Amino acid sequence: MKGLRGALTRRLASDRQFLAVLLAVFAGAVVSTALAYSHTRKTVEALARTQFLQSLDFLDHEVDVQVRGMIFQTRLVSQEPVLLLALEESYLGGSARAAARRKLESLVEDGVFERFYLMNMKGAIVLASNPALAGTLDVSDRRYYREAREGRPALETVETSRVTARPILVASQPVRAADGSVRGVVVAIRDTAAFARDILALPHLGGLGVGFILGKHGSVLAAPPQGDQPTFQPDPFVPLIVHGADSNQLVRFDRQGVTRICLAKINRITGWILAVEADDALVLSPVNHLAAVNVGVALGTLALVALALGALRKVLANLRRSEERFSMLFRLSPEAALLLDANDLSVLAVNEAYTRLTGYAPSEVLGRSIPQIQPEIDRARLDAFHADVLRGGRVVDREFEGRRNDGQTFRVSVSGQIIESESGLWLMILLHDVTQARKIQEMMIQTEKMLSVGGIAAGIAHEINNPLGIVVQASQNLVQRTRPDHPKNIEAAREVGVDMGLVARYFQARQLDVFVQDIQGAALRAASIIRHMLDFSRSSESRRKPCDLAAILEKALSLAANDYDLKKSYDFKRITIDRDFEPNLPSVPCTETEIEQVFLNILRNAAQAMAEAPPRPEGPRIGLRLRALSGRVQAVFEDNGPGMSPEARRRAFEPFYTTKAPGVGTGLGLSVSYFIVVKGHGGRMTLDSAQGRGARFTLELPLGDAPLDPAA
Repeated sequence: MKGLRGALTRRLASDRQFLAVLLAVFAGAVVSTALAYSHTRKTVEALARTQFLQSLDFLDHEVDVQVRGMIFQTRLVSQEPVLLLALEESYLGGSARAAARRKLESLVEDGVFERFYLMNMKGAIVLASNPALAGTLDVSDRRYYREAREGRPALETVETSRVTARPILVASQPVRAADGSVRGVVVAIRDTAAFARDILALPHLGGLGVGFILGKHGSVLAAPPQGDQPTFQPDPFVPLIVHGADSNQLVRFDRQGVTRICLAKINRITGWILAVEADDALVLSPVNHLAAVNVGVALGTLALVALALGALRKVLANLRRSEERFSMLFRLSPEAALLLDANDLSVLAVNEAYTRLTGYAPSEVLGRSIPQIQPEIDRARLDAFHADVLRGGRVVDREFEGRRNDGQTFRVSVSGQIIESESGLWLMILLHDVTQARKIQEMMIQTEKMLSVGGIAAGIAHEINNPLGIVVQASQNLVQRTRPDHPKNIEAAREVGVDMGLVARYFQARQLDVFVQDIQGAALRAASIIRHMLDFSRSSESRRKPCDLAAILEKALSLAANDYDLKKSYDFKRITIDRDFEPNLPSVPCTETEIEQVFLNILRNAAQAMAEAPPRPEGPRIGLRLRALSGRVQAVFEDNGPGMSPEARRRAFEPFYTTKAPGVGTGLGLSVSYFIVVKGHGGRMTLDSAQGRGARFTLELPLGDAPLDPAA
């Protein structure tokens, strides 16, 4: 043995590096074992705390059930007609008291209550489960009686009963007459120890602990007995237990040389402190056993395990940091982002920017597919996007139109990137809101078109108006000079030997009179178009004056109501007008006739759209709203008509664009209106509409000389 030890000593002395490695491994084993013990202890304590919490939740639930049942039974008893009769002093009241006693005694026999009282409004007990208490015991000072006497049901824990000197739980209910007035109070009593006996027998934490019930001030209301002595004597430790109930923390204390751990919570109905405690050594016995096992095996394997765990921990930490960075970038990205299942496009996650953009909360979209969230999306375009991103792994800047949660439409530029994960393929989607950019683009295009029309209007108006004037005058002369009743026509016809009556008949037979009327109508229509075109090149600043928009709108309504439609396609008087005008609106500097023309154009368009809708809306309605905003006045026109397609909405303000039949509209009404509001008055004019959802025109006119930002 000595030789072996000497050889080993020499071996170690000759190879100090190896010894250093062994010492390092040994030190690592010791440290690892200590850390494992500490970690395991915390884990076991956490598991014990979880068990304690489960037991407390069970106790809390059972107490709630029992107390609610007691309150419910007391309420049912208070509604018994016999109790109301028992409160009377008559002979009938005496009979009723006997019947009421039998009723209440049956509840006592069934274990619903231990005792009961029926009290009158003077505080006297007229009926009790113990007849000796009737007329002798005075509990009129108790809170449960006072509150029930005032018509409020009450629940009270009395820590020392005047009858049994033990803690009791009292439920009281007012006894009401048919008119709802309080005539008395019924009181139900349960001994807290008996009340909780069955409950406290259930949660034993796998044999490690027991439960108890304390009053608000720390007195023992209920505890499971063990032989002749209760297992729980909390007097020195009440402050610790109460603090633990308030902070939801485990507390430790020594009782008779044994360390106990306790967790408590407060029952919200009764205010009781529900406590569960156990022997600390029993709870931690798995830790001690595991520590012994660890010491036995740590010398041989702990160093390698520590190295492996260290490497694994590093990998997991890097992965967790990567996931946290990804999650943070995803959540805090200023662009709306979605994480989808790449196969069925169901939503796995969304960020806050998505909620701000669309108005959809995460709970409204998670688990649903894009077509379910956006049923009106262009499916062909979506399918092409899906196929391209699956094929190429990435797609950039595909534009889609969507609908927000409030029904408003918006345009987004969509980019997608495939992400491979262990659970499958994900699709990361970024949405960039281009609604405002498209509006600005459309406004710039609209302005360019307006300027183009305005530039050519002045140059060609006079050149076209002169021939039109000749055509109109010639057609009028032709009508006058073919009238069979005109003296000069008759005289000239007689000189050449012609009968004017025959000439008139010839005109009618060959429909020459209709041709002349068509010439006049076409010339007048062309003149109207030229007049509208001239509106693009005119400046109205010199004719501006402070005007009342409400008065202008009322005048436009009056003109629209008296408008005569030859084709009888609509009757404006059958349209309901909803006015919502803010009082005391400031005057707006404008040209009254032009703004009146704008209002009238919008009203006519709304009426015609509702009249031509297939089918016509039931109860056609136009809503009008006037509001004073910061530095401007806003007018809103909203109808319940058929609405517009996206193409029609986009081109609504283009000159000569119309959705009406040929010969019905010129396509200049809204474009002129837009020019008057935006260019003529420095205001804003926008249109919101969707197919089947009506249309809403919003006009804003500045109160000062500075024009409004059209893109704001």
